[in-house]
Amino acid sequence: MAMSNETINLTERDDSNFFVRFVKYFIPWKGDKSSEVVRKVIFMASIVLFSMSLNQLSDYLGASREEQKSYIQEVVVKYEPKFDDNVNYEANTGSDDIDIANPEATHKKRVVQDWATDLLKRNEDVVGWIKIPGFTDYSGEEYINFPVVQGEDNDEYLDRNLDRDYYESGSIFADAWSVMNEDGQTDNITIFGHHMGYVGTSFTHLAEYKKGADFVKDYPIIEFNSIYENNCKYAIVSCFMANTEAKDDDGKLFEYIGYRDFNDEDYKFEDWYDEITKRSWITSGVKCTENDKYISLSTCSKQLEDLRWVIVAKKLTPDDNIDLIIDSYKDKPDKDVYFPKFWRDRYGNNKVDQGWEY
Repeated sequence: MAMSNETINLTERDDSNFFVRFVKYFIPWKGDKSSEVVRKVIFMASIVLFSMSLNQLSDYLGASREEQKSYIQEVVVKYEPKFDDNVNYEANTGSDDIDIANPEATHKKRVVQDWATDLLKRNEDVVGWIKIPGFTDYSGEEYINFPVVQGEDNDEYLDRNLDRDYYESGSIFADAWSVMNEDGQTDNITIFGHHMGYVGTSFTHLAEYKKGADFVKDYPIIEFNSIYENNCKYAIVSCFMANTEAKDDDGKLFEYIGYRDFNDEDYKFEDWYDEITKRSWITSGVKCTENDKYISLSTCSKQLEDLRWVIVAKKLTPDDNIDLIIDSYKDKPDKDVYFPKFWRDRYGNNKVDQGWEY
């Protein structure tokens, strides 16, 4: 009797194959107790709801991605400047730029160019246009082809579009404390853009320059024109990783954004050039002087939080031979590249490219 009491509630062993037992575990089956049926129905309903949620999330993310891209495509189609192939060296000489040491000196005033007038009607904060010619997606659209705005600070356009509406990709914007006006512009202008991961908008594809010198040779020229200029071109000089927190590099911090005018006592050209050279993943034959003009494109690195991927380019002058410049690009040996300690702790003293999504 005791043994029968112990075994009375045991179910008969199921000798059916694994697939049948698997199905019977999740799907209501003849002979199931009511509690089992309820459990299985709830489980099946959960699977259906989960699948629907995944599908809706996929649709949302896909729509978001397309919406992000379609907005800027509309802007490009309507406002992109069209220049000929001749570099405007006159605008590149800096002869009409601001003389910080002698602000009362007389300069030839610059005037807003025709290509910028409609853009300024849409947003008076527009200060220029940036493009990397030939660097395109499968449809032939340039990855980097944007109007550049400038806010009252460097947060204003982080998540706002040209119309100042919320926009996840944000705008491409110039450092708020750089000068671009009728008198000229500062020596080095930092231009910011988000790294948007798989979405691929904004400055995301600048990460492709981590591929090295051969990639730079394919896309060595950046076109940047303030609203007072036409057809100005810049040649890439340096590509490097920078930390934004001193703690990430044993207390050392290269404040590349602060190097706006090289006659600033605290931000000298020699110090700046030394830093961008020793940190660069490539070498080049671009001749650089403190009398030249530069842009620094800055975007987040998805590989390590709080690091920035920075590309520096110099405005072309009549003395620059682009063919010779292209031939001069070479990959720098890893041992000769300066990496922030935060990077070294993760990757060692090595260049690492994980793809443009990072």
